[in-house]
Amino acid sequence: MNKHYATYSRSNDCFSSNCPDVFTRASGCHVTADDGREFIDFGMALRSVILGYCYPKVDDAVKKAIDKGISFTRSNPYEGELKELLKAIIPCCEEVKFGKNGSDATSAAVKLARAYTGKDIVLIPEECPFFSTWDWFIADTPVSDGIPWDDSTRKYSYNKMTCCGVDLEKILKEESHNIAAIILDPATVDITKEKLQYIRGLCDKYGMVMILDEVISGFRYSLNGVQGLYGVVPDLCTLGKAMGNGYSISALCGRKELFDLGLRDKGNVFLLSGTYFSETTGLAASIATIKELMEWHSFASVGDRMKPSLITAHDKLKATGGAIIAFTREYIKKNGLEEHVSIGGFPACPMMKWKDLRLKTIFDWKMIENGILMPYIAPSLSHDANETYKTLDTIDDAMSFVKYALTGDLDKFIDANCRGHVERPIFRRC
Repeated sequence: MNKHYATYSRSNDCFSSNCPDVFTRASGCHVTADDGREFIDFGMALRSVILGYCYPKVDDAVKKAIDKGISFTRSNPYEGELKELLKAIIPCCEEVKFGKNGSDATSAAVKLARAYTGKDIVLIPEECPFFSTWDWFIADTPVSDGIPWDDSTRKYSYNKMTCCGVDLEKILKEESHNIAAIILDPATVDITKEKLQYIRGLCDKYGMVMILDEVISGFRYSLNGVQGLYGVVPDLCTLGKAMGNGYSISALCGRKELFDLGLRDKGNVFLLSGTYFSETTGLAASIATIKELMEWHSFASVGDRMKPSLITAHDKLKATGGAIIAFTREYIKKNGLEEHVSIGGFPACPMMKWKDLRLKTIFDWKMIENGILMPYIAPSLSHDANETYKTLDTIDDAMSFVKYALTGDLDKFIDANCRGHVERPIFRRC
């Protein structure tokens, strides 16, 4: 049966056919399906849950907010408190506006950049699969039906630093009078300080706005995001996902000079505005989540040191993800799968890349069969050693399953062993 899902990333296209369609309970890093099956979850609600499901400190803060009123005719104290908190920890944050999803925040950043520069074109990295549901991004995808033609975006290669096969700076020298901004999602590329600095330098040199989409990387790579981790400050950034530990909250942060264009007495940009953008549950959840990330600590053995050492929240996230990267690379090599799959990225948000979705389907099938839900790899503070060890054992088993599948016809193997559909990309023509 075809179903309409609130989010395309939750649709059947993204999961093997033995994955449950509906989950009814979650706690820590464990989820329970409507058929009673239980799983260790590394997807963590599309990477939005960083502390763990039903995290008491966050849920208690939300319940207290609800008791005082969810929405008001004007602002509320949570909005001001979170604003000051973000100003203190996000390097580019001189001003901030709140929303409910990353698409709105990122589109508002693009709008500000165009208004500030008086230019239209936005450079988008071809390696980053998604920025927004708004027309400016979707117009250049295979699912652009219903959108008037829009050529105000251009693709560039982050990996090669080229645009249309030509050196990126050469393009900028010729067309900078038309280019408003360069945008980048650090979580979907192998981010380096040097490349960030290079992009920052190009934006300064050619009068463009630098936008970092930190909806995924924000609060996950470090408390201060990628910009704080590498010391490269964008003009604008967007935040979301882990910001609220699963509650609906996003933010646009950046330089006051740009933000002033969205004030009714200083500019003519209609920025972020929505009835529910200041409702208290998301704001309260975000405050509690950020404070917990700041305060959380534990004692654990790290590396070769025999005595347990004090570790922070981000130490733990990186240790869990780092172990998954290291051991998965061993399993890939052991099974001779180097030509088919790779794993890398930042340890707190590893990326596994398959060259053939049939192989990914086979891998996911075996993971689900053994009780692991891993559409993404999003470590949380609730993933302890036992969950990580079981996951690693299952990855080892799943890689061996993929190796066995490669000894014959893949389509027949899937029909005989996986009994269902092959996963498909979201952005495709039907």
